[in-house]
Amino acid sequence: MIDYYQIWKYTDKYTHFRIPGMILTQKGTLIIYAEARTSGSDWALINILMRRSEKSESAFGEPVYLACGTQENPTVNNPVMVQDQTGRIHFLYCVEYGVGGGGVYHRFSDDDGITWSAAEDISASTSPESRNAFALGPGHGVVTKDGTLIIPCWMVLRSENVPLKAHMPSVIATLCSKNNGKTWFLGERIPCGNDVVCPNETAASVLSDGRIYLNIRCETAYRASSVGKNGYEGWSVAALDKRLADPRCFGSLAVCDRPGFPHTIFFINCENKDERKNLVLKASADDTKNWDFRLVIDENRGGYADIAFDPKEEKIYIIYEDDFGREVFLAVTDIDFMKKNI
Repeated sequence: MIDYYQIWKYTDKYTHFRIPGMILTQKGTLIIYAEARTSGSDWALINILMRRSEKSESAFGEPVYLACGTQENPTVNNPVMVQDQTGRIHFLYCVEYGVGGGGVYHRFSDDDGITWSAAEDISASTSPESRNAFALGPGHGVVTKDGTLIIPCWMVLRSENVPLKAHMPSVIATLCSKNNGKTWFLGERIPCGNDVVCPNETAASVLSDGRIYLNIRCETAYRASSVGKNGYEGWSVAALDKRLADPRCFGSLAVCDRPGFPHTIFFINCENKDERKNLVLKASADDTKNWDFRLVIDENRGGYADIAFDPKEEKIYIIYEDDFGREVFLAVTDIDFMKKNI
């Protein structure tokens, strides 16, 4: 059984709600966030909105502004959250893709997302001297077993000699913190095979042995993947995974790791080579060697999607766009059927 809820819909003020992300906090609060755009352009006047639900997926509070575009710098983009092992929630985002007077910023919350710190400029940690456009995630970050915060990112290198605001050709890396967000650093760039064209928006997950798995959007009809020993160095050469069709869109990962149930990785994306529709949930119980389970979440709608797993309720939450963010939906299912299929 899958339940569906409409979270955002276009208005006169905001024509699109793009790049939705989501985390489930240690206290069980579901936090969702998205770019509220005044047009469909990536460079529109954009604000980042957040909503919280402490009780159920149908009881979200009113939207809260976490970052706002200005006349000087209208575009705030690519919001990402991650919660560290102390319970602090970290919110990172970009202004103007980190170029042209923009930057990369960090806020945090110590009360489960109710109040937030002032924004801190962490642009110096993102190698501004060697890159042009820069973007985080999107979606959410992950935490390694030793507490390192890992947020995938993409950037366009200055050495490519393309316009400052160009989004391609791109490379990928991870933005990391080993001290619960006090300082940040860029990990090694992920090497890519020749068939992995312009890797960009990437999701991360922790494998059963602690290594980090990256699932990568690129400019082909398939996803790509790479594995690293700690989330910031020692990456394998990214290669296409032709089991995972993709229409050049963002997909996401979550982990189910609880007593009595195997370490299972969930993956959500639009299983279609050409169109952003046919949103499908897959699961792997062997660290992505096989995708043993497949569930169609929404055959006719789709777009950017993020995913979270609630171990207490055994629920899977999926937030996703339709029609390039004209609407955003939340789908909720459980893992009872997976117990029979994995």
